[in-house]
Amino acid sequence: MSSIETGLFLGRIPFAKVGRRPESLIVINGGQGFMMKPEPSRLEKDARRLKRILPPDMSFVLISYDPDPKDDVSLRNMARDISEIIDTNLNKPARLMGISYGGVVATNVAAHYPDSVEKLILLASAHGLSADGKKRLHRQIQFAKDEQFHALLEEFATVFRRPWLNLLLRFRLMFKRRLIARMGAQSSIVRYLEAMLHNNVTNEDLRNISARTLILGGERDQFFSSGMMEAAASGIGGAKLMVLAEETHMAPVERASDVRKHIQEFI
Repeated sequence: MSSIETGLFLGRIPFAKVGRRPESLIVINGGQGFMMKPEPSRLEKDARRLKRILPPDMSFVLISYDPDPKDDVSLRNMARDISEIIDTNLNKPARLMGISYGGVVATNVAAHYPDSVEKLILLASAHGLSADGKKRLHRQIQFAKDEQFHALLEEFATVFRRPWLNLLLRFRLMFKRRLIARMGAQSSIVRYLEAMLHNNVTNEDLRNISARTLILGGERDQFFSSGMMEAAASGIGGAKLMVLAEETHMAPVERASDVRKHIQEFI
């Protein structure tokens, strides 16, 4: 695998860069980017996992989240930061992919800064959460506020389609002290989760997206199914929707080869 360069954009937002090609794919990390401490080793691990679902030899930049945000934490402000990063550090217009939480951020980037994005991929994501996803979000916020980090992590022990993967995650959660020690700051986790409550991407915002768009996820996604991916595809002109039958929020892990194939064909 190519060497991984880590650093900070805007002096505060962690990133990991793989490869040297100027036409890099920019990827906004999922919620683990603020749930866990953004140590270089953690970002490198996320980058290696990401490599499994991307075309061979593709250069990419994985962008995470400010671990100690000073400004108001909102989807709009995160989108503003990504647009600034693209303008000052990367090639514009960009090929932008958002994973899960990062996909909602990416939607905001493409909607409010359309000149910054040429191609948009929403992976296991949409422009907003489903009703079930919002219920899960409320539980996560309460666990984070109460500093019940083990319960917060257990929220993800049912998201795989394959039962043995859920059991494996539960086994890892038995070593809770080690995992909790890797968690990010409680106040930051709460602020990022609550920011999703105030996400207000409208149909007009979706119509403002000019980037070629691919929406790719599982039919039974626990956060973004129930018509949310379909609604995003309907609202974004010319968007391509690929729903993997029977798959859940962890489709990128459980169907890595299919996800890679669809991303490669789109790019």
